[in-house]
Amino acid sequence: MPPRPRFSPHVEQVELKPPPGKKLGGMIAADFAPNGDLLVLHQYNPPGVDIGDVNPDDFLPDVARFRPDGTFVDAWGGPDQVPAVDGVPQWPAGREGIECDAEGNVWIFGYSKGDDAVLKLSESGELLMRLGERERPGNDNDTALLGGPTSCYHDVENREVFISDGYGNHRVIAFNSDTGEFTRMWGAYGKKPSELSPEEGYGNPVHKVAVGPNGLLYVCDRLKCRVQEFERIPGGVKFLREVTIAPGTENWGSAFDLAFPEGGKYMYVCDGSNIRIWVVDLDTFTVLGWSTAYDATEGDDNVPRHFSLVHRFRLEASGDILLCCTTHGLKRLKYTGIH
Repeated sequence: MPPRPRFSPHVEQVELKPPPGKKLGGMIAADFAPNGDLLVLHQYNPPGVDIGDVNPDDFLPDVARFRPDGTFVDAWGGPDQVPAVDGVPQWPAGREGIECDAEGNVWIFGYSKGDDAVLKLSESGELLMRLGERERPGNDNDTALLGGPTSCYHDVENREVFISDGYGNHRVIAFNSDTGEFTRMWGAYGKKPSELSPEEGYGNPVHKVAVGPNGLLYVCDRLKCRVQEFERIPGGVKFLREVTIAPGTENWGSAFDLAFPEGGKYMYVCDGSNIRIWVVDLDTFTVLGWSTAYDATEGDDNVPRHFSLVHRFRLEASGDILLCCTTHGLKRLKYTGIH
């Protein structure tokens, strides 16, 4: 096999330092602000899960900001963060994703039934825009309402936000990021999502949309274990290629999240089901291999090695990868170079 990026098998725990008397819940997602601060989205009370005798006051609000050394800055979020609509809270019941764009805007997503809104907020948590509405799902033809959105890429130069939509729908949909006006949408292979058969169309969820170093858009079809590549054209997109990641993966599928290291040669795919980071060659769009997010492949001890679900990841400037493990906090895979 050709050389590829590789990582140490020893997974580090990332130390974040909440203020005294406060702690973080399950680590759902994280992203970096333009100034290098780390924003984490966490949740202590997943919907439908019995967490026993837990005091909500022991936990930080849902969005917590830390300096690169782990020092706490501030936290905000929760049902009272944004205005309700007709008595329905617009903050997600099940926290799903956080994206911080080049302007410092923070985008929040949910995964539970009814979490059909995308929130665009300022760095301090002020609501700037809401796309869609909680408990008002739209179908694959709707150009205003959403169906379980999961992530976004905000093209700040062209004022267009692309949303993977998602847990209920089977598409990517885009809006003007200032006015909320619909601009375009597509399903698998760039086709109209409502005209695709279940076999051809995206599965649920469409879990990630991201831009590559080449300006192309990439979409994670998590359950069908594939990533598709698109070129933007007026009013839509042109399908280019797809790569299959760990075909046949059961449970939640394999294509969870994407990152692009410096140099423009590779794409990383976060595989939460198999607890792996896959490396894809962007030139050939083929899988080169994987690194594991387990910290051992064999041993003589009697301790658990499962980090629960590796739900999202983020690439650090050093080349290291931060892993958001839903019940085991934030982990770090150390980059060891290309070899």
